[in-house]
Amino acid sequence: MSGGRKALIIANDVYENPSLGRLRSPVQDARALARALGDPGIGGFEVRVVHNEPAYQMAGHIEDFFLDAVPGGLLVLHLSCHGVKSESGELFFAARNTRPNRLGSTAVPADFVQRCMRGSRSRSIVLFLDCLPT
Repeated sequence: MSGGRKALIIANDVYENPSLGRLRSPVQDARALARALGDPGIGGFEVRVVHNEPAYQMAGHIEDFFLDAVPGGLLVLHLSCHGVKSESGELFFAARNTRPNRLGSTAVPADFVQRCMRGSRSRSIVLFLDCLPT
């Protein structure tokens, strides 16, 4: 695997807050994508899968992923979870501990992900969003 080809796959299907329904396919999709991307004959990526973690850990994985990148590297971030909009229209990615009435402290803001992408030394970034709106 090339150190410059990295993928971070975040899959959340279980939520502590009952207003965020359980999702059926994120874990299976994450495993299948990880196999394909990690296969030397297909993607040859170094793959990390994160499953059902709280927002602060999701944010930490995302920040590390982008800020530890090498120039010229290829990064793939896949987010499979609920997408939640605040009353002001901001998009958030739901984590295991997300509370819809406390998005700022319990979900990952889309603008945080954008800032991390802009701060990365890699200029080749692929972002897959598989987010069910709530």
